[in-house]
Amino acid sequence: MLLRFRTITLLVALVCQIPEDVIAGAWTLPRNHVWCKVAVLGQTTHEEYVGAAGSGRGPDPARVYNAGNRAPYRFNGRYRSRALFFDLFYGATDRIDVGIQLPFFRQEYQDTPLLTGFGEPRRATGFGDIRGFLKVNLFNLRTLGTLKLGFKAPSGEFVNEDGLIPVGEGQWDFDAAVQLGRSFWPIPVYANADIGYRLRSRNAETDRDPGNEWTFLAEAGVRVRRTVLVGVKVHGIRGKAAAVFGARIQSDIKRITYISPWISLGPFRRFTLETAMNISVHGRNYPAGWMAAVGLSFQGNVFPRGIESGVR
Repeated sequence: MLLRFRTITLLVALVCQIPEDVIAGAWTLPRNHVWCKVAVLGQTTHEEYVGAAGSGRGPDPARVYNAGNRAPYRFNGRYRSRALFFDLFYGATDRIDVGIQLPFFRQEYQDTPLLTGFGEPRRATGFGDIRGFLKVNLFNLRTLGTLKLGFKAPSGEFVNEDGLIPVGEGQWDFDAAVQLGRSFWPIPVYANADIGYRLRSRNAETDRDPGNEWTFLAEAGVRVRRTVLVGVKVHGIRGKAAAVFGARIQSDIKRITYISPWISLGPFRRFTLETAMNISVHGRNYPAGWMAAVGLSFQGNVFPRGIESGVR
């Protein structure tokens, strides 16, 4: 069960840290335009942010780690994940976007007990939970304001067996976030800031109620050349304690903060290549280390010019 809950935490970490370009901030798409992206993420880590104080970790088993400390996984544990994300947003109007996200995971967890005798690492491959989005631009002044709503449906495979790694979480999530964005043109600089709240429902199969979460993001970028945009993000999650069988578990509090430098190249014929590095700096019950991401996005009008004029 501990392995399963740990893996669910890692899945959440992957889902929440997908690299995005400027259109994914407070800005919305023009009417009838689409923005889609395929992103590949990879992470291999031997460390985590401790959820509860204790000792018994290598290379010094006597050392006591407190909650929130960065420490090696117990029993020489290692988690490895490769993920593929597909995102699609459509501009229903100039100020309303609808979107969907579909993830695919290939992951593995191993430690010394799993490899003893005829043991082997725990592995899982498959589609994860689907997410849907609605973005509504509330005001379009020098500073833009947008409301972003979302949900996560338990559509990925969730296996409630101790020691097995699921690719889905087995419960619904509902998100609401306020997004602010500003371009400082003619200076080629922009900034984004998001604050959101995630309502996480109970998993009826395990009787586990994940703690609700605050999410945050602050981002700035500068266009150094016509087709080169660079920037940095500070983003993360602050979660409340989960409840298992009705009891609130203070050691099951989820927190993570990342600093993420990124670079975007394009557009080239409406395609843009993005790379990012998510570097963890603080957390609790989350994997530590870094996560690399590469994404290819496309933005354009889905209707020919003549048809679009007729639709309007």
